[in-house]
Amino acid sequence: MKKVMIVDDNCLTAEGIEKNIDWKSLDANVVAVKYNSLSALDTLKSSHVDLIISDIEMPDLDGISLSQKAQEIQPFIKVILVSAYDKFEYAKRAIRLGVYDYIEKPLDYSYLTEKVKNAFTEIDRTQKNTELVKASRPVMTEKFFHDLLHYPGENPAAHLSQYLEYLDLKFDYDYFHVLIIEAETNSSKPELDFTQYQIQLLNVLDLVKEQMQIFDHVFYLKEFSGVVCIIGQNTKHPQHFLQSIHKVASSMVELCKNNILSLNIGIGSIADNIWKLPVSFASASHALKYRFFFPHKNIFDAREALGKEFSLLSFSENTEEELIRLICSKDLNAIEQWLTCYFQNLLEKIQDKNLVFIRIYSLLGRILKFLYEMNLNTEDLEKEIIQVYTRFDSFRTYEQFVRWLTHLCTLVCEKLDSSLQNYHNQVYTVALGYIKENFENSSLCLNDIARHTNISPAYLSSLFKKVSGQSISDTIAAFRIERACHYLESTNLSLKEISMKCGYANQYYFSNSFKKKLGMSPSVYRERKGIPTT
Repeated sequence: MKKVMIVDDNCLTAEGIEKNIDWKSLDANVVAVKYNSLSALDTLKSSHVDLIISDIEMPDLDGISLSQKAQEIQPFIKVILVSAYDKFEYAKRAIRLGVYDYIEKPLDYSYLTEKVKNAFTEIDRTQKNTELVKASRPVMTEKFFHDLLHYPGENPAAHLSQYLEYLDLKFDYDYFHVLIIEAETNSSKPELDFTQYQIQLLNVLDLVKEQMQIFDHVFYLKEFSGVVCIIGQNTKHPQHFLQSIHKVASSMVELCKNNILSLNIGIGSIADNIWKLPVSFASASHALKYRFFFPHKNIFDAREALGKEFSLLSFSENTEEELIRLICSKDLNAIEQWLTCYFQNLLEKIQDKNLVFIRIYSLLGRILKFLYEMNLNTEDLEKEIIQVYTRFDSFRTYEQFVRWLTHLCTLVCEKLDSSLQNYHNQVYTVALGYIKENFENSSLCLNDIARHTNISPAYLSSLFKKVSGQSISDTIAAFRIERACHYLESTNLSLKEISMKCGYANQYYFSNSFKKKLGMSPSVYRERKGIPTT
């Protein structure tokens, strides 16, 4: 039931509104009748009201000011102003200030009832949408943290800070940390289908939440293969915080040792504010890559991975993207030079062969990802990479590895060339098929064919000629002349009829095109074939 307040310094007007509207039929109740704005505001501070019907002109506080202050107290409240004729334009301007509607004196109670109904409909709509927004808040919170952890730039606060207050996220902890928990089927247990796996993963999540209760705040991002824990903690001792994280991680691994799912945990670097969480997430992700080298280990600390704290720069993809750019340009000399410089820079920073291994593994992963994005088959390249990594120790110098990577990049370039050629052939085949089906239509043009093949006219024109050696216009003309020859040889159709059937706008253009192509007019061609001219 809606709650209504009537405010008017004229008691007769106020009582008239209260008594002359069937509030029961509107599923509403007049909860207060006030004769000045200040007492109305006092009521709003202690009681919920859905709708205020107020006179626009009152001695202590006018109706517009009342509506503004009322919305400060109860933001979703609706206000209908009652105005005298000479204040009517004033009331209309009030709509721009947040007043829902207005009605002119003398009051027409039927008209006022309609205004009230409309206000109640708007209130119901607002309530429904407010509930939808509230219900979607958990999803929006997940989206916020996902975007934060994967933020590609250097200043996530500039783009994401506006959502903190709205989502009611606390961000004033002393330290933050990202823990990545990946779950995989225990080798001694039977394989699970997707549904069974997700059920077991939810069981793991319950266990994780139990163990994480020692921290001030934890937000959980459930992913297909695990859980990302975003931890906020107030402490003056960050190393103790990190020790606690290790202790919890060890406990979780131990508790899952005999379960269907076993855990692998990546421990990121500690961040001193929420906007440095991308660094912590990146370091935890890269630490987890050490599973490849240590299959019997379950907990991987970012500090151990590099022997020092990670930085966002450590995992910048800019250098890898430069290699992808060179591959796209198929510049083999530049690729070899890039790889040589890459290894030299890498070896200046890292003297451990296993660490070089993991960085190159990341680089190869980026190359394969690029091929996946291009929808290219990578099975042969994956096999070669696996074979090389099974004999990684056979590489004695980094120059040997550079030569192999250069060879691999050459194969990638060839794959791109082959893929591009296949793509060109596919587009050409589609375009040619469309021409065959529509060349008899005199309105057929390059734009129609380009629209059908879903590429630009200029690109299609260039591609078509590159594949076939013939322009689109010449191809269309060839089909039309070929069909005209067929009609001239096998029918008694007039030249005008033949020109129309073959897609020519008129007989004269047909005759000129035919003669230009075959060196004789259609009539002469028909006579030579022994067909009488009609």
